[in-house]
Amino acid sequence: MRAFAENYIQDAVNEGYEGRVVICQPRKNTAVINALKDRGCRYDIIVRGKLDGRLTDGRLPVSCVSRCIDSCGEYGELQKLFCSAELKIVISNTTESGICFNKAERPENYPDISFPAKLTVLLHLRFKSEKAGLVFLPAELIENNGSALCECIIKYAALWKLGGDFVSYVKNECSFCNTLVDRIVTGHIASDEDPCSVACEPYRSWIVSADEKAKAAIPFKNIVYVSDIAPYRARKVKILNGIHTMTAPAALSAGIPTVREAVSDGVFGEYIRRGLEEIKASLDMPKAELDSFADGVLERFSNPFIEHRLIDISLNSVSKFKERCLGTITDYYGKFGVLPKILTFSLAALIAFYLSLPERKYEIKDSEETLAFFAKKPSVKEIMSSETLWETDLTKICGFCEEVEKRLCEIKENGITNAVKEVLYEQTA
Repeated sequence: MRAFAENYIQDAVNEGYEGRVVICQPRKNTAVINALKDRGCRYDIIVRGKLDGRLTDGRLPVSCVSRCIDSCGEYGELQKLFCSAELKIVISNTTESGICFNKAERPENYPDISFPAKLTVLLHLRFKSEKAGLVFLPAELIENNGSALCECIIKYAALWKLGGDFVSYVKNECSFCNTLVDRIVTGHIASDEDPCSVACEPYRSWIVSADEKAKAAIPFKNIVYVSDIAPYRARKVKILNGIHTMTAPAALSAGIPTVREAVSDGVFGEYIRRGLEEIKASLDMPKAELDSFADGVLERFSNPFIEHRLIDISLNSVSKFKERCLGTITDYYGKFGVLPKILTFSLAALIAFYLSLPERKYEIKDSEETLAFFAKKPSVKEIMSSETLWETDLTKICGFCEEVEKRLCEIKENGITNAVKEVLYEQTA
């Protein structure tokens, strides 16, 4: 977010906007916010790469951050912030698994509760302090992210018996925008003299569905307001994010560390291009529009200046696969009556990745529940029938489980690279 939202906000500040950012890190790891505090909350965004064939290589000094708050160790400060009249907008990015409801959670267990549960606690404090409602701009890559966040808060309000007046406040006084964000951010460059700098590509896009109240509160330029985000989301999530998610486990297992190296590799570059064709075929959008967007994505993936690490992309890969790739597989199957070979293989590669086949040299980062599930070494059938993982039983799709099991055996017996070659050979047979 520091290379995305703050870019828009800093642009507005440079043109006279008086608002400022308070960064709140919801996790217990405070390394980033402590480093920012040491530098007076100032840092640079390093923007490098090609956009529409033109080269960019520059730095944007960021001065729009006023302070950082540790949501665990400085909870009192966070409460004061949420009850202040100055607070207008809340921007979040907690990954696809962050916006969820858990009926076992209780407010007294803060901070060991989910992001929506924390937000409910804080928003209720604001309501009791009789402050105006807030505008929420979630950046999580789930469908209708603003609506989903609002729904979670209302569910917690009902569970915790916070009252009808609070629910009315959430529904009528607050604005929950559905959004779609797009920028490849690769994080800090180790050799850079600014320890808090963050690198990204030149391309950026923020598409928002908002009511008039939210539009009036949002000061940023270059935001695209639309009535329906769905087609934009389908194109971006399935193509850009889908390629990331179908590639990361397989390429990492083959020892390829970055997106750029995967795209330029003879085997995995072809794997990506074949997967891209399957994704485009599943989408009911104009071919010229899909081709143009896909070509732009490949240009962005080939950016020579940024090291977009596949291990970072692999964070929460199971929930990402469910959101980014599974719908493409089912849409393709419904449209053509056959499974897409590359995307089906990518699920086998993901399973091999989580089962450590072969023995991995990387750390898998996912929820405790997901890691515990795979630690039991479940069978392919157990994995694919798990509605906890996928919210559906994938074994009900004719031939899906058998094909994934076949590909997993090939990965075990021949190694990931040879298994990829095998599926690519079959594609051209």
